[in-house]
Amino acid sequence: MNRIVKILSYEFYVKELLALFFSFLMMENIFSWLVLPNSVILLTYEKLMSIAIFGYVLYKFDNLKIVEKVYMVLFVGVMLRLVLESITKYGNFFEQLTMFSILFPVVFVIFIKSVCRSLQLDFLPFLAQFYIYLYIVFMLIYGRGFSFSLDSVDMTDYGPFSGDSRIIHARSILMMIIPFLYYLNTFITTNKMKYLMPCVFCFIVILIHQHRSVWASCITATVIYIVASFRNKFIPGDRLFKMMIVASGIFIASFFVVNAITPKFTNFMGDRFSEILNPTKEDGTGQFRQQQREVYFALYLQRPVFGWTFEGFDMPNPLVDWWPPKSGQHFHEGYMEMLFYLGIVGLLLKYSFLFYFIYKIFSKRLSQESIILMSFCLSGLIFSFSYVLPLMFWGVTGVCLYYLEKKPIDDEELNELVKDDDSSFYYLKNNKIEKVLT
Repeated sequence: MNRIVKILSYEFYVKELLALFFSFLMMENIFSWLVLPNSVILLTYEKLMSIAIFGYVLYKFDNLKIVEKVYMVLFVGVMLRLVLESITKYGNFFEQLTMFSILFPVVFVIFIKSVCRSLQLDFLPFLAQFYIYLYIVFMLIYGRGFSFSLDSVDMTDYGPFSGDSRIIHARSILMMIIPFLYYLNTFITTNKMKYLMPCVFCFIVILIHQHRSVWASCITATVIYIVASFRNKFIPGDRLFKMMIVASGIFIASFFVVNAITPKFTNFMGDRFSEILNPTKEDGTGQFRQQQREVYFALYLQRPVFGWTFEGFDMPNPLVDWWPPKSGQHFHEGYMEMLFYLGIVGLLLKYSFLFYFIYKIFSKRLSQESIILMSFCLSGLIFSFSYVLPLMFWGVTGVCLYYLEKKPIDDEELNELVKDDDSSFYYLKNNKIEKVLT
């Protein structure tokens, strides 16, 4: 099992590849759909794998760091409370497995972080390439009906699809921010044009799929990335100013060219973008989210600490009547889902990783990898106002925590590095070795 497999210019041992394939990559909706296009089977697989990962982390409990152990103890405490409630009120061990799945991202973050630590993975370059190639393959197979019309598409199994002519759901397009930031950073650091093209490609993908939640998240991530990179002196002030001038010039020129060719398109995109600033626009999806937020927040206030738990599945949906009984409330917003089902306890436990990043992003001793990943993860705070964050997002959160804890390379290790055009290279900054991503 020590055989090395090379995928996307990245080398894996077979055991590493198998572990990452089944426990990480298969959690990405559009990837798993390419492997097995059946939502029922994939949902069952995800739940079984979640239980297996939970068991594995408990088995390796002694290998966890103190903070990771605290998270696991808190998670187990919440689960034991649910088990006790299920036994006393419903006469079974666990009334709704969905309650486990809602909070499972806490375990998934710890699991991915510990796996990266044990395997010493430099995972970010692979993730960036993975999402670009995954998007291309998926659109080649399923993207024939793509258009800007936003027409609804009737399907028997919606899977990772958006249900309209945008094809891919916002939860998967959100992940394209990772390669966008990665190649933006690589271009800025190396000044090589070959890295600008994949960055522009990711930008176009994010733009044309018209998910306003992803647009807002991408803007947030980019601003955070630029500010954090400037504070950590990865982007000099004069170069940052020149970049902003050039980017603004290109954007203005592109706008006038496109507007001259197809003025209706620029008006259409302008209207779509304006809805970010006016999310409660009449007949828009934002208005329904606002209604859902108002109704369920009032219910949350009745049980603010631990939420409605299993009773939330017994409760008829107060807004729509097309969901099957006892199938849950089907939330759009990630915050409201946690507050309603598990109260403030569940919300703080799940989102505490992102709250930690808010504090950590102000540090002046960050690596480029951690800046890229923290910028992406913090954009999830914006995305959560529109959708429940996908499980893969929380896996990337674990990768981010791993990069934050990585020790800098010492002089002896630096002397052993091979420096060529196809590998990363390093330089000294404030007597600290920094890595330039390529």
